Amino acid sequence: MKLRSGVSLWTLLVFCALLKNARAQCDSNCSAESTLKTTERTVTLESQPSCHLSTGDLSGNGSITGLTPGAVYEIHINCSNCCKEVTTKPEKVGKLNVADLTTSSIFVNWTKPDGNSSFYKVRWTNGTETKNESTATTSINITNLTPGVQYNITVTAVADDHVTKGASVTLSQYTKPGQIENLNVSTTTTSISLTWSAPPGQVSDYKVEWVHGGTPMTRFTSNNPSAVLSDLTPGTRYTITVTAVAGDNETQGEPVTNTSITKPAAVVNLNVAEVTTSTVSLNWTEPEGKADRYKILWSSGGDTFNTTTTNETFYTISDLSPGFQYNITVAAVAGEPSVEGEGTSRTTFTRPEKPESITATEGTDNLIIRWTLPRGRAVHYVVNISNTNLMYSNSTQTEDQTARFTGLYPGRLFDITVTAVAGNFQNTSETSSFATAPTPPGHIVIDQPTNSSLRVAWTTPSMMEGAPDISYRVTYQPGDGELHTEVREVELSPLASGTSYNVTVETVGPQNLNSTIVHKSAFTRPNPVLNLEARPKSTASVTVSWTDPLGVQPYYQYLVETYNDTGMLVDSKTVNESSTDVTGLEPGSKYDINVTTVAAPGSKSDVEQTFSYTIPKAVTNLTAEHVNTTAIRLTWLDDHESSTYQVVVFLDDLVVRNISTAAKTYTFGDLEPGNEYIFNVCAVVAGVKSTVVSTSSYTVPSAVSNLTAIGNTTSLSVSWTPGSGNVSSYSVLLYRDSLLITSATDLSAETRDRVFTDLKPGVLYLVKVIAKSGRLENPANVSNATFPNPPGPITVVSQTVKSINFTWPLPEDMDHNQYNFRVSSSANVSALIQNNSFLLDDLSSGSLHNISVVTVGVWNYSSTAVTAATYTRPFSVTNLSETEITTNTVRLAWEQPEIRSNYTYLVQVSNGSSDVFSKVESTNTSTVTPLVSGSNFSFTVTTRAADGTEADPVTVSYFTRPYGVRGLVAETLNTEAINLAWMRPLEYRTDYRYRIETTGCGSSTITLTEETAVISELTPGTNCTFCVSVMAANDITGEENCTSQYTRPEMGHPSISSWGSNSSVLVNWTQPRGNVEYYKVHLNDSLQSVQLSSTDTSHLFDDLSAGRFYSAVLITCSGPFNASSEVVTNATFPNPPGPIQILAQTTSSIEFRWGDAPLMSGASFYYQVTNTPSQRGGNVTTNTTTGTSHTFASLPSGTSFNLSVVTVGVGGFESGRVYSEMVTTRPQSVQFLTTTSEETNITVSWTQPVGYKDSYRYNLTWEGSDGTKSSELIQETSFTIHPLDPGSRYNISVTTVTSDGTAGAPRLISTCTRASPVTDLTCKGPNNPNAEVILNWTKPRGQYSGFSININTDTIDRKGTCCSHTVSDLRHNTNYTLTVTTLSCGGSSYPVTISCKTGITNPPAPLCGSLMVVADVQHNRFSLNMNSNVLNDLNGPITDIGVLVTSNVPDNSSNLKQYLGKTYSEWRAETTPVYLATVVPNIAHQMNDQDFVVIGNGSQWKGYSNGVLDPKGRYQYAIAIFTSLKADGNLVDSSSSLVSITNFCSVTLDSDPAVIAIAIAVPLSIFCILFIILIGFIVYWRRIAKKDTSDIQIHSLR
Repeated sequence: MKLRSGVSLWTLLVFCALLKNARAQCDSNCSAESTLKTTERTVTLESQPSCHLSTGDLSGNGSITGLTPGAVYEIHINCSNCCKEVTTKPEKVGKLNVADLTTSSIFVNWTKPDGNSSFYKVRWTNGTETKNESTATTSINITNLTPGVQYNITVTAVADDHVTKGASVTLSQYTKPGQIENLNVSTTTTSISLTWSAPPGQVSDYKVEWVHGGTPMTRFTSNNPSAVLSDLTPGTRYTITVTAVAGDNETQGEPVTNTSITKPAAVVNLNVAEVTTSTVSLNWTEPEGKADRYKILWSSGGDTFNTTTTNETFYTISDLSPGFQYNITVAAVAGEPSVEGEGTSRTTFTRPEKPESITATEGTDNLIIRWTLPRGRAVHYVVNISNTNLMYSNSTQTEDQTARFTGLYPGRLFDITVTAVAGNFQNTSETSSFATAPTPPGHIVIDQPTNSSLRVAWTTPSMMEGAPDISYRVTYQPGDGELHTEVREVELSPLASGTSYNVTVETVGPQNLNSTIVHKSAFTRPNPVLNLEARPKSTASVTVSWTDPLGVQPYYQYLVETYNDTGMLVDSKTVNESSTDVTGLEPGSKYDINVTTVAAPGSKSDVEQTFSYTIPKAVTNLTAEHVNTTAIRLTWLDDHESSTYQVVVFLDDLVVRNISTAAKTYTFGDLEPGNEYIFNVCAVVAGVKSTVVSTSSYTVPSAVSNLTAIGNTTSLSVSWTPGSGNVSSYSVLLYRDSLLITSATDLSAETRDRVFTDLKPGVLYLVKVIAKSGRLENPANVSNATFPNPPGPITVVSQTVKSINFTWPLPEDMDHNQYNFRVSSSANVSALIQNNSFLLDDLSSGSLHNISVVTVGVWNYSSTAVTAATYTRPFSVTNLSETEITTNTVRLAWEQPEIRSNYTYLVQVSNGSSDVFSKVESTNTSTVTPLVSGSNFSFTVTTRAADGTEADPVTVSYFTRPYGVRGLVAETLNTEAINLAWMRPLEYRTDYRYRIETTGCGSSTITLTEETAVISELTPGTNCTFCVSVMAANDITGEENCTSQYTRPEMGHPSISSWGSNSSVLVNWTQPRGNVEYYKVHLNDSLQSVQLSSTDTSHLFDDLSAGRFYSAVLITCSGPFNASSEVVTNATFPNPPGPIQILAQTTSSIEFRWGDAPLMSGASFYYQVTNTPSQRGGNVTTNTTTGTSHTFASLPSGTSFNLSVVTVGVGGFESGRVYSEMVTTRPQSVQFLTTTSEETNITVSWTQPVGYKDSYRYNLTWEGSDGTKSSELIQETSFTIHPLDPGSRYNISVTTVTSDGTAGAPRLISTCTRASPVTDLTCKGPNNPNAEVILNWTKPRGQYSGFSININTDTIDRKGTCCSHTVSDLRHNTNYTLTVTTLSCGGSSYPVTISCKTGITNPPAPLCGSLMVVADVQHNRFSLNMNSNVLNDLNGPITDIGVLVTSNVPDNSSNLKQYLGKTYSEWRAETTPVYLATVVPNIAHQMNDQDFVVIGNGSQWKGYSNGVLDPKGRYQYAIAIFTSLKADGNLVDSSSSLVSITNFCSVTLDSDPAVIAIAIAVPLSIFCILFIILIGFIVYWRRIAKKDTSDIQIHSLR
């Protein structure tokens, strides 16, 4: 048999006998002072630590160690000679562990402790009930427990004496919670909602587990018997396990499992991809999650639906009827048995058929359109007509298959489309183009004639401005020419010069439609002159000459026009020759000369141009003046501003300069000094030179150069370099303060220097050197000063740490007001002073300073320097203090102001009155050791400079420290208490005390003598710092030994809310008691996790998905400890949909869409759309959809509705509502739009639209051709637009507008106002060869396309330009009635009428022989008879008749008009070959066949003499016939007279009868003399008789 301790029975009996024997020898009655203290392996006698103790083999002084735990011993106390029985404490049990666990029991086991133990005490408690049980085994099964409750189980070993207990071991364990009951499940597309009943007992939390996308998911519900699993995949099967969890978050009950399928999500982006007349093609996006197939339903109305399924995300519904409306729904289907998701719906119409066979019947301003529809139906047709170039468009709506458009432009191609409309779908025909017929071209203008071409232009046909695809056919005769062009002008070439051409033009419009023809005639031009040139002749004239033009004709004249440089005409003449002189011009001026060949009025050649300058005038007031030694300036006057000038310079007859300048002055440089120069100046204009003007001048001598004056204290040395040129002598003058001190004059030209001595130090002198050459002088100056004397030696007066004061004697032989002193030092000090002493301050302490003093004279000239060197004192140390004190060492540190690298420090240490030691340091720190701990020492530090200079000493005192405690340990007990323990310090003394300072969680200080302490009433969650220090007798503390430890933080209590937000949740909490260093908030099992500061009491989780559930946990953290809160849950609001966009408004429906609610992917939501009438009353319509568009149909026209869309998410949370207010269905268009136009207004009329409402208004808009738009909002059905621009096109539209501004389809029309008549109409008939009338008028108001000109009720011209017109091809001297009418795109203006008479021109010239015949011939005259029937008044009444006479017809007889100004005297002087003998008025109505004109009878008419002719002379005469005779003085002005001249006829005179009579009388002598006297008397009598009659006898032809 053995005991449980393993000791044999025999051994035990022996031991008992020995013990009994020992007891017999030992007294068991020990005194109270003999109290023994036991541990597991030690027995200690604390009251007598030196007393010897023994038991068995073991002994020791004051204590016995090495005993067996839990055993009974008898201890012999020798000092008391007594024995005492004691039991050692048992050891703690080991490895206490829970081996098994149920809802009502906990089975624990452990290992036996070291040493002896008799049994074990087991105690367990749930906080309210405690139970005990003893066991001799190392395990126990505790039963009858409550499920899910925490139990604290304690096991304690009991020693062999069955009394003494060892230390306890405790563990905490929860029983398993019970299994949940009544699990209920409901599903949506993305969530599964769970509810259940709590099990018996206690539950701390519920654990929900499922697998999502292959990832195990876990959620705790915080003791809430429900859960919502969100963010699930639609259409997916989930296996869900729910388990109850105990308070330790580890112990779990038996799980309950359920399998559910989420609803499939609604398909998204359901789109009608294509609509035909019989099919609708759908496609959609696969919904989020899973879907096995899709169910499609459609119906055209009623309750009957067609159904089909498909596995694809697209489907085409076929065999539909065109133009019908269909409701279509698509829903996703998943699983078996199948689960059907929410359907997504769309409404659409099938398209109507496309209209075909479009035809048109065209007019000049209208088109009638017709078409057919191949099959099916259309609700109505919209016919569009447009022309892009005209910016014209119009449309009409009709239920018939025909439409008419009026008020169109002629010659335009219009695009026509016909659209069949059914619901919101339409089908438009192919575009067809039809044209209106063109109008004829406007007025033809033939201009820009050349010698081989004509430019033909015409105005745009009426109402066809800007019309495209227009061309013109042009023909001309003679030559049978024809061409086609797209522009409104053409050049006809090659043509014959001077030929009349008849030109015709017609318009060719789109689709080859032609207009009527217009025509006109014109002539070509002559050629210009050749080799034109002009050259100067004098200061006032130039000569012009040229060569005859190609194809010159005998009747050509030349117009010579002369213009000055401002473009002003200064001379104009017409000549017959090929050269002429232009006189009366300005000197030196440029003249442009134009020469033009003139073939006939209105027929001129191109202008040939040349130019020439007249000779300029010579310059005046030429002067010369010298500028310097090498320059002379010339000036002169000239009143011609555009001249340049040539200047020539002579030196001794040699040209040294030749320049040209535009200025009236010039400076010549680089001349030789002292020489005489001659200058010649002439004006030059364009290379034409005037006469030369001369003058002369001299240069001056040069001044010396390089003039210097160099000196010392008593002398100046002057030197120079001679200047260029000649110099006769030099003078040198010395000045001081403007006073001449000394001089040297008349120095030779070879002199180069001069020295002045015996001068005063520090004085400024001026030296002047004058160069002389003849009468001219040229001075040069230089200034300089003598140097000053130095000061006396420097003497230092005093020194401080920052300054040095010193002085010196004054310099010798100097005026004190003539100098200063400059003091400088090595400390960068420089000062200019007057006194001979100086305080050098702001210096560095303990530094060497070098001092320098110099005398400073004028011009800052300095003397030699006087120097000295000295030091400043160093500063004492500052801030002397200890940096570290230990038990045997003091470390000192100090600061040294203005420290120097050569400083040293004397450190002295003393204890009381005795010095311990001293040392010298080179730095500002010192370590003093070894010292005695706890003693007081004095420390003195003195600064030394480099030369040994000491600063004032500085002294401090310090104590050494005792040793600190060892092994300081802190242990956290709970949220408010921490246990501290430590070991005694080295060299511990019994009078030591311990001071504990607590900081960080409240400030407190306690003093005690034990080595352990429990610090309580601390702040939860706070980092507490505990510093334990030893205090000696004098309260000096040793080194602190510190440690820090946190108390546990309190648990937080959060709440969660979304506050209406769609992207955030707010977690709130109140700060728990005590302190929290930071918070951690986990959202959705660490979906988001944030760490927050201790001051935060809330956190907003943003950027969340809208419309989802979120759960949060708050964790309080302080140091290494944390505490978690319960889980709280809430949801975000869904995002609102995007803005509403109105897609289409018809007269019966509103189609709109909105943007997807953003960031809602994966969320469960739908849209709710609402239609509310804007006016009170009416039904409110609300629909739901998962799409983003909707159409409200079957609405009344012109009615306003308020539309709104809201997103509805999880939990029924609604987003903000998106509105589109006052959306109105379109009103119908107005009907039967017409216009009536006047000059400044247009009246527009129409009839009311279908479905007219009293609130309707009409927006009348008109746009002019200049782009200006105007509008009026009216209620009437007619309106007069005014004031408008006459003759302008206006595009007019009328649109029905509801009260909120919703407009219907506009009705368009285009029309023009009537043109405005011309004003201020005048006319004149010029005397031209071509009879014409020139009309002029003022531009009419507004716009116009041209003018229609009628003469005597016949339309002769239509032209597009304003505001004059020449009507030609008329009869001379005739009255005409002319009318001008303004043309425009609209109606013509009212006509304006005026009467006018044409002018006259040169009369027709008959042959000489038919008009005049010789009636009588004598020896010195002849008479002419005139046939008045030959005269013709067609070109105007003939007023006068003249006779030209010549004896020799000139070679060039093509221009006889030039001789009308020639007289008989000029002919006799042989300066003209032809002269005008006489002129008589035309009194033909009084003449007869015997009337005659006598040539040579000596009569006078104005400035003409009808002188006698030579006997037997052969003469030619020509007759000048005038319709207008103009005189220039007493002579005929041939250039302004209207005259025609016949060809020459010949006549020969008889011999002189007087000469014959003398020849016969010679042989007859006296008889003949008497006969001659008789004959002379008879002749004399006859002449007397003739003087009584007219000078020119005209015999009647009758």
